Amino acid sequence: MKRILTFCHIAFFTIAVHAQIDRTQQPEPGPAPLIQLEDPEEFKLKNGLTVLLVENHKLPQVSISLSIDHPLIVEGEKAGANALLTSMMGKGSTSISKNDFEEEIDFMGAHFHFNADGAHASSLTRFFPRVIELMADAAQHPNFLEEEFQTEKDKLITGLETGEKDVKTAARRVENLRSYGPNHPYGEYLTKEKVNALKLEDIKNAYDYIFNAHNAYLVVVGDFDPKKTKKMIQKNFGDWKQKERSKMPFPEPSNTTETEIAFVEMPNAVQSEIAFLNTASLDKNSKDYFPALLANQILGGGGEARLFLNLREDKGFTYGAYSGLSDSHKTKARFRASTSVRNAVTDSAVVELLYEVNKIRTELVSEEELELVKAKYAGNFVISLEDPETIANFALNIKTQNLPADFYKNYLKNINKVTRDEVLAAAKKYFLSNNAQIVVTGKGSDILEGLEQIQFQEKPLKVRYFDKWGEAIDRPDYSKTTPEGVTASTVINQYLEALGGRDKLANVKSIKVSAQGEIQGMTLEVESQKTNQQQVLTEMKVMGNVMQKQVVNKDYAYIEMQGQKMDLEGKLFEQMLADAAIFPELNLDLDTVELVGITEVDGKKAYEVKITEGMLNFYDVESHLKIQVSQTVEIMGNSQTNVVKMNDYKEVNSILFPYKTVMSMGPQEIELITQNIELNTEIDSEIFK
Repeated sequence: MKRILTFCHIAFFTIAVHAQIDRTQQPEPGPAPLIQLEDPEEFKLKNGLTVLLVENHKLPQVSISLSIDHPLIVEGEKAGANALLTSMMGKGSTSISKNDFEEEIDFMGAHFHFNADGAHASSLTRFFPRVIELMADAAQHPNFLEEEFQTEKDKLITGLETGEKDVKTAARRVENLRSYGPNHPYGEYLTKEKVNALKLEDIKNAYDYIFNAHNAYLVVVGDFDPKKTKKMIQKNFGDWKQKERSKMPFPEPSNTTETEIAFVEMPNAVQSEIAFLNTASLDKNSKDYFPALLANQILGGGGEARLFLNLREDKGFTYGAYSGLSDSHKTKARFRASTSVRNAVTDSAVVELLYEVNKIRTELVSEEELELVKAKYAGNFVISLEDPETIANFALNIKTQNLPADFYKNYLKNINKVTRDEVLAAAKKYFLSNNAQIVVTGKGSDILEGLEQIQFQEKPLKVRYFDKWGEAIDRPDYSKTTPEGVTASTVINQYLEALGGRDKLANVKSIKVSAQGEIQGMTLEVESQKTNQQQVLTEMKVMGNVMQKQVVNKDYAYIEMQGQKMDLEGKLFEQMLADAAIFPELNLDLDTVELVGITEVDGKKAYEVKITEGMLNFYDVESHLKIQVSQTVEIMGNSQTNVVKMNDYKEVNSILFPYKTVMSMGPQEIELITQNIELNTEIDSEIFK
């Protein structure tokens, strides 16, 4: 099924024409525009519910948001209760069944969303009275049924089981744990064992703690009559009980005494997840807020920022590199700079990330950089004001975060007055290159040795070792030897024999494959035709239309997409031609392949075989079948690692083929299920031109 891999190497190429913009002339910045914000109409019910009304009659629609400003919750042994509360809310009430509730919503064309912190709904104006009734009823009298609880519980457990093998999931779990600790609301995580132990009563207790009128806010935005709306809110929410909540104590996070690497072992990783982390006290009331905002934007706020320009544009290590600085009035904020890179450059990416973080906190940013990010913030802020819900959210933030009443009216003024010295001071205070954890999640046998050689400020960085749950472990031992007599040649030969034997495979002159998958909610059809003369035609169809065509033959290869054709040349063409064989392993020079060792792929022991530079095949130790291919290619100066996993082998004419193929290309992942395979049918050679 290498044919599918070949196709997917190209399927998501972006063909773009980059406009040449002269940025040598910096425009003179003008004064900050005066922001005129109308204050929402505000009133409060006797039970404490605060209501904010924002009229906007441009369109005949209304949105309603219920937000409950409760203390942060440490779930402990009840971890998962809030997640299940989110999934169980909005499924009717004690007075209306789930089916009737959902049918009525569908009939109105309304949108409802509930979570553990509130709810949101939107509809046409004429349905608004009924929508607010349904929201109030579902929020105050949820329909907690045992059957529904078991269903949602099973879904959550299934998701957790899937996530156990996912590298990004493991990385984020350990990042949060290392940042906040296991007893902090942001550091604790779900396990199958904890979720399994939950009872329906635990969900009801979580609901009772969160859902009441104390510190609750109802925001109505859109085309409504204020007088009538006030009456509806009083009628539907006036009897909602108020109950003060006790705060749950938890330890505030602290940073390390020195910068260190926390390595997380994930043997199935084909890329490394890298995150630079530290916590700090920052909220919107801080005098540092706006300088810190701009410092982060310059460092890693987008495609024009330093991290992106260094790690992607200059080095070609990654698709992207970014940073983010949260603010929080309930606990410490976190600074996070991150990227995903191929294994071979993991240590180099860590060095460059450290370099950029340290540079911005030790050197003044340029005037040009500062003015550019100010202009970007100004533009985004002004555009956001076109959405009436923005005004409502501003008003809500002012209430819940104890901000000055004119915070957003002076937003651009405060952005524009930030100086280079203030940016430097903020970066020094909130980007802690001397007290950070660099969490690297990946395949240790490929990357750990390089990580252990990294030096910062002329001394080696300490490396600590963790499993995917964040538990400290000893340094992994990668000296496992393969069984005596096993070589790359024997692995390849065993694979060919497992498929059906060299003779049967060699007699396959042509193959036609049709497969289906899903992309962005639409059915994806892939049809591939291939001959033993290194000829391939692959077409991708969405809704019956050919979106992309790829052709490979001995003389040339190209991809055609949306009327544009791109020839594939050089090393990329050579790789494509090698992949064009029906069974590439038949044509391998076994003297050139290398057995790397035994590793793990999705819980299975597998022989890792280096086919060429940048290409690794993985063969199941027990079945001898190929279960994964990892290939790194250079595309427009950037490296891209594509992974294809194969399973569900079935027999066609006494030869085994994988019927399920999962492809990962950077952030993209597509699952294809083979529908039909035809061998040795006539194929017109003209289609390969």
